[in-house]
Amino acid sequence: MIRRVAIVGVGLIGSSLGLAFQDINEVEEVIGIDKNSDYLQQALDIGAINRTDSLKEGVKNVDLVILATPVGIIKDLVQKILPYINPNTIITDVGSTKSNLVGELEKLTKGYNYIGGHPMTGSETVGPRGADKYLFENAIYVLTETENTKQDYLLLLKDLIERVGAQALILSPLRHDKIVAITSHLPHLVAVNLMSVIAELAEEDELVTSLIAGGFRDTTRISAGDPIMWRDIFLNNKDAVLDTISLFEEKLSYLKEIINRDSTEKLTAMLSETRDARLKLPMKKKGLLPSNFELILTLEDKPKAIAKVATLLGNNEINIQDIEVLKVREDGGTIRLSFRQEDEQLEAYQLLQQNSYKVTKK
Repeated sequence: MIRRVAIVGVGLIGSSLGLAFQDINEVEEVIGIDKNSDYLQQALDIGAINRTDSLKEGVKNVDLVILATPVGIIKDLVQKILPYINPNTIITDVGSTKSNLVGELEKLTKGYNYIGGHPMTGSETVGPRGADKYLFENAIYVLTETENTKQDYLLLLKDLIERVGAQALILSPLRHDKIVAITSHLPHLVAVNLMSVIAELAEEDELVTSLIAGGFRDTTRISAGDPIMWRDIFLNNKDAVLDTISLFEEKLSYLKEIINRDSTEKLTAMLSETRDARLKLPMKKKGLLPSNFELILTLEDKPKAIAKVATLLGNNEINIQDIEVLKVREDGGTIRLSFRQEDEQLEAYQLLQQNSYKVTKK
């Protein structure tokens, strides 16, 4: 049983885990370790950790050490803590890349219990002030498994992860890296490149930034993430990232070619295909079993517009599983509502129509 936890790195993820652990009765103490004294104080202030300590002293006699730091320094941290931890202590990390890291750490930790981890959730905010104990609710939390993984420790960690509300998914490190390269790392690179383009063009015409549309803001939001963390991610998952960039370049080159040739039919076909593919994506982003029972709702640009819809449905015992803003305009916008059951979708549809909302079923 995991009773004492040391979290090395009390930023957004580390502090969010600390907050979530406070609601688990068996977890008696969460120790915070970080070079940033301000972060440690903030983590204490919000109740994410019970006390602070040095790296050497903080990892002694704990059941679990979580390395919630940039990928680039995890190996060095493991080397430093090994002389002081109990042989039964589980060591895990929250790094977004796994193949190289797991391979290196398994060599270092022979005789110990290392299990790679990656909570697939987060925020563009950094630090303990942005921590949320519900950050892991229904989120996929990957745990890596290799031929060296001890099953009893893997199951122990899996149970803890699921108790903070996450859905544990056990993958090989290589499969994990290939998937996140296309679903997470490439989108971040695209966002970074878009921001680089607009920053350059804005130097030529100041109106560029004034006329930024909602779609651009949504697309580039993730580029505000921690530069050091993302630098380490790209370099540690270099092969998979480069493969996805190559595929992206092929698709972009094709688009450039058909636009250059005024190929109306091909351009329409590609836009239609990608539109259909996007609309088929399940709305619920976190869970493994997403819902497809959705409504598209048009709202006027008025205060509390979304709140009134939520209140209307809530007062009628209809639970909204998730909400996504699709379009924002000066006169209003459209949102997508997701429901777990088809009967909830139908009941919500009828109720919204009765209250003069413009709504369609998906």
